[in-house]
Amino acid sequence: MYKKLLIGSAIAASTLTLQADQLDDLTTKLNTLTQEIAELKKQKNAELEVLTEEIAQIKETETNGSSAMDKLSFGGYGKMDYTNYRDSSTANELDIYRAILYVGYQFTDNIKFVSEIEWEHGGRESTGGYSVIEQAYLDFKLNNMASVKVGHMIVPVGMVNLYHEPTYFPSVSRPEVEKYIIPSTWHENGAVVHGSINSFDYQVGLMNGLNATNGTEVRNMRQNGQNAEAEDFAFVARADYKTNNGINIGGSIFTGGAGQETTTLSSVDTTIAEIHAGYNLNKIHINALYAQSKVDNASAVAVNANANASGKGSGYYINAAYAITAKWTPFVQYEKYNRFDEKFDETGTATTADKDISNTSIGLNYKPTPNVVLKANYVIRDNKGTDDDRIELGTGYVF
Repeated sequence: MYKKLLIGSAIAASTLTLQADQLDDLTTKLNTLTQEIAELKKQKNAELEVLTEEIAQIKETETNGSSAMDKLSFGGYGKMDYTNYRDSSTANELDIYRAILYVGYQFTDNIKFVSEIEWEHGGRESTGGYSVIEQAYLDFKLNNMASVKVGHMIVPVGMVNLYHEPTYFPSVSRPEVEKYIIPSTWHENGAVVHGSINSFDYQVGLMNGLNATNGTEVRNMRQNGQNAEAEDFAFVARADYKTNNGINIGGSIFTGGAGQETTTLSSVDTTIAEIHAGYNLNKIHINALYAQSKVDNASAVAVNANANASGKGSGYYINAAYAITAKWTPFVQYEKYNRFDEKFDETGTATTADKDISNTSIGLNYKPTPNVVLKANYVIRDNKGTDDDRIELGTGYVF
């Protein structure tokens, strides 16, 4: 009996030892498997993180790309003119007068970039054409009533100078008052605060002054942002009052030094000022402007250039149009101006002022769509007492 008990105990002990060894082995294998699973899970998580990051980057790239395109804007305008000279030997012309491209970018809700690139007369310099940057500035919105633009921009003087797209004025050619008295298209470097307060629009700022060494009239004194000398600056201001019944009344001024540190021209100052008014409602469109340019110490300009110089120029125009239909609009325009109301010869001596120039234009606009116009007008031109009539045809567009 005792012997059987010992044998049974030995067998049980052996069995327990075997089970313990098996349990240890199973535990080791389980731990190894658990570790391998953990490593595999860690590896897969790392791969998942990389994949998630790559997907996020792709989405961000797509979003940013779409956003960038949404912030980019394009536009432009252009015109082609045909001129038939009736009373002079000047050769008739068919000219791709202007082609302009606008490019803008909205960086944020409060910061944008505005640019305008122009090609005139086909853009080829050898035949009288050229290309120029008319605008390239940053515009910072401060609040709902004020923004600041800094860079190269249109000088805020005049009507057609500021709004010069061909669909905005009736005649084939721009009024000459806004070519010689207001030297349109006129663009300089500077900083201008602009905005609206109730019914008033305003602009006020500082820009580089004109350069009297460039010419003997204000048109030739423009610097147009090209390595503009900035020893003398000019103050510019504009105000417009607009009503809901189509009335607009306003004025503007540009005044400052033009000597640009040239010793003989140190006392030369220039002032260009204008007042304008308009009524544009429904079918009736009437606009008028009076402008004056003044060059102080123009006698010094004449001596420096050894040529006649203008001390004062002035002029005005008025046009009236009636839209018979949405597409057909006849108009009439009259302007009169004198580039040399005050004139100095090459010795600096005051001399006889020039005679006036006047243009009476009678014509018709056809707009097959609001942003495309076909124009025709006959110009009765009195060039200082000499007839210089012409027929003008033109096309224009803005987009």
